Amino acid sequence: MSEPAPSPRQERRQRAARRLAAEGLRLMAARGIGGCSVAEITAAAGMGKGTFFTHFASKEAFAAFLVEEQLAELARRVGPLGLGPVDAETLLADLALAHLRFFQRDPQAAALLQQALALPAGGPVLPLVRARLREYLELLAAKLAPAGQALGWPGERAAELALAILSLGLGYAWLGQALDLGRDTPPELSERLGRALARGLAR
Repeated sequence: MSEPAPSPRQERRQRAARRLAAEGLRLMAARGIGGCSVAEITAAAGMGKGTFFTHFASKEAFAAFLVEEQLAELARRVGPLGLGPVDAETLLADLALAHLRFFQRDPQAAALLQQALALPAGGPVLPLVRARLREYLELLAAKLAPAGQALGWPGERAAELALAILSLGLGYAWLGQALDLGRDTPPELSERLGRALARGLAR
């Protein structure tokens, strides 16, 4: 049974949320979470502050939402990998490549995650960001564990393997943006980087 079509009011709310997310991601990635105000985000999205607060309780809640959205999109892209028959090295290479490509295509996502992890330890957002990142790493580790074990990586250390793969894509895009490198890396070279990591782990 299909879900009912959204009402015009629901569609307007969804469009407004998408505009806020796009402009908020752009501004926060460029200037930091603390470096832009709700007024600037809503002005860039072409709406009033009241609309913002119908969707989000605070700028901090909005930042946590953006992190959640980026990691959910990454999980959607990674999810189908390894569902069919594939050897361990190819799976590791494919996962590394998926992370490289995700952050290369959307360096704003890499910048946002870096900004979110640099927030003050006593604030409300950092614990949420850390928890969501840990959830994502657990998902990735579960996918990686059998392949890692087949290549001699201890199954109980699959989280470190997941961390290495996430860090590769995240760091590549974030440092690349700061140094004006890597944005135009050809897909075949990105694939070779992913395979190089997998081969290194296989030793």
